[in-house]
Amino acid sequence: MILNAFILSAIVLASEPVKPAIDTLQESHVTALKEALPLSRTAVSATTLRQEVLNQTGTYRPQALSAQMPGLYIPDYGASLTSTIYLRGLGSRMENPVMGLYIDGIPILDKNTYDMDWEALRSATLLRGPQGTLYGRNAMGGVLALSSLSPFDYARPVVSLEAGVAPTATKPGLILRASAHYTTGANVFSLTYRHSDGFFYNAYKETNCDPYDGLSARWKWEKPASENLFLSNVLMLGLNQEGGFAYGQVADGKRQDPAYNDEAGYKRLSLIDGFRVRYRSDKYTLDATTSLQLLSDDMHMDQDYMPVSIFTLEQRQRSAAFTAEAILRNIVSDNWHPSTGLFAFYKFNNLFAPVTFKRDGIQALMLDNANKNIPKDIGYLEIGDNTMPVNSDFLIGTWNVALFHESVFELDKWILTAGLRLDYEGARMDYDCMARLHYRFVPTMTADKPLDVPYKGAVNHGKVVLLPKVSALYEASDHFKFFGTVSKGYRAGGFNTQIFSDILQNITMTALMKDLGVYLDRPAVSVGAGNTEYAPEEAWNFETGFRYHKGDFKASAALYALTVKNQQLTAFPPGKSTGRMMVNAARSRSLGAEAELSWTPGNWNFSATYSFTDARFVSYNDGNETYDGNRIPYVPAHTLHINAGYDWKLTSSTTLKLNTSLQGTGPFAWNEANTLEEPFTLRWNARAALEVSRKWEISLRGENLMNTSSNVFYFKSMGNEFLAAGKPLTLMAGITYYLTNI
Repeated sequence: MILNAFILSAIVLASEPVKPAIDTLQESHVTALKEALPLSRTAVSATTLRQEVLNQTGTYRPQALSAQMPGLYIPDYGASLTSTIYLRGLGSRMENPVMGLYIDGIPILDKNTYDMDWEALRSATLLRGPQGTLYGRNAMGGVLALSSLSPFDYARPVVSLEAGVAPTATKPGLILRASAHYTTGANVFSLTYRHSDGFFYNAYKETNCDPYDGLSARWKWEKPASENLFLSNVLMLGLNQEGGFAYGQVADGKRQDPAYNDEAGYKRLSLIDGFRVRYRSDKYTLDATTSLQLLSDDMHMDQDYMPVSIFTLEQRQRSAAFTAEAILRNIVSDNWHPSTGLFAFYKFNNLFAPVTFKRDGIQALMLDNANKNIPKDIGYLEIGDNTMPVNSDFLIGTWNVALFHESVFELDKWILTAGLRLDYEGARMDYDCMARLHYRFVPTMTADKPLDVPYKGAVNHGKVVLLPKVSALYEASDHFKFFGTVSKGYRAGGFNTQIFSDILQNITMTALMKDLGVYLDRPAVSVGAGNTEYAPEEAWNFETGFRYHKGDFKASAALYALTVKNQQLTAFPPGKSTGRMMVNAARSRSLGAEAELSWTPGNWNFSATYSFTDARFVSYNDGNETYDGNRIPYVPAHTLHINAGYDWKLTSSTTLKLNTSLQGTGPFAWNEANTLEEPFTLRWNARAALEVSRKWEISLRGENLMNTSSNVFYFKSMGNEFLAAGKPLTLMAGITYYLTNI
């Protein structure tokens, strides 16, 4: 990008030229992380999955990382707009994520773009626990760093095609994924197309409700501009059109097939460009990054999820964000590694979110309630419209600036770290809403009378947060390391745009009855303008663990305790409400244990991860009930992943690669009262691939081979309960062709 290049070139040119460092500049492309030392020498719980593991497990979307990384749970439901992440007992279904996402060092600001296809990845690394000092906002549960292939990896160009079917789906259809990547000079190009006819059947429309078509492309350029200067640029483009929201109503305690009558789907166009500079002398390094992130999307949802015409939601976003970061590191000392950084971003979002009440909704939510309060001998109220639009326009600006420092000291066998981040975040929401209808009071009025109900205003807030961190790592031997960490993280607050339909509904009914001169005996309005804001969530993490690495065997484990203030939860107003909102629980805590191991003897490879999480409310009253001591909803108590593989050399040029895994999550509590629960479930996956002459690979892959039935999501709308099912058995066959030999 010209703008990014201009800004960062100015930073570099302002530096006085010095002699080149001993280390080669080509190492600059390796890491997308900010830590001063390698992760093996850093006091953090971390998991890295390399390219070969990602390929053999079919991990090309974030949901597939669930349980492969201890404590991480990303349910696959809804649409690509839905990127729900739970980690160490933290997480929520809406708004700001609990985990930061970095792609090639570029921070991805908008959670709506988290669910994307990954192509040509070198590795995926998850840092668990609050990483606020170096990474700032929304890194309270951890940070996922994705690193794509570099020109310096000299990866062979490849074309692959995978096709299959979900034979147990009610109406099975084609599943297709095609990808390619190619390296030339300083450039890597990659392209992925994915298609699905869908997995879940809409019984009312008699068709699958979740077809998908998506295209993603990436261009990565890296080049040493001089002995001291390394430049890189990453451009990512995503385009998808899909159905979704396969939510089935709960009847007699069982999930029914989805059955709704109105349109449901999601379209998204995203573009992210990030430019990076590393300038290295014999005294310091300067890493600078800027990015421009654009998003245009459109969601349609039958929000009652039933075969009646109650109400629908459309949500269109047009957002743009700019980020900039610079980190200065002193490299003179062998024992002291200081890092000082400055980070800033601004994001603007124009959100248009109209709710349309249809005839059944007008009758059930407005007329029935109004007429029961009017004596029958006087008359009754009638609304002549078949639809009543409630238009909601929002202009939301969010900005952040942060100054941070971290020092790492190597003292004999000890590595000590201390850091502090001063973070300020501000936001403003301007809302312009309008409800419009035509009503008539029978028999006194002979013609419909128009009624417009505007609702305009602005809300803003700002927050200063200090994010400290201290840690110690003890290298007991070449194989054993022990560590302990105390750190703080926070998740940004925000505004409740999805509750405005309830607000407008209540205001409209009040205005209508006032226009008639009739007092409406309605329950007190449960939400208003004050509910459009929710506070930032903050967490302290206390953690201790160890690592062991000898030869082809690795093991690690950690114990942690998290104390959380103002935990963000998704809440539904009581009764036949149409919206949902974020609220803050006063206090909660999460206790847990994590472990992982890997062993690669000869042609075998074994790995296992496990986590236990006990996340509970310490103090939470929603105004109606107290939930102190209850489990936090949607958080799995256990995650488990066991993997085994074997490479069988059939001939000098032919290898059969076998792999199988078990993936388990649960149990879950679905609500704050803990009266609904999902049991622990296991899914069996397997893959067999035949590699021929190091040019071809033919594969068969199966997911959920036992066709385990489970629910991955629960919610309420208008007092009705709904569940979303996990994906059924899926069988895939693939072929990969390498355009060149090694």
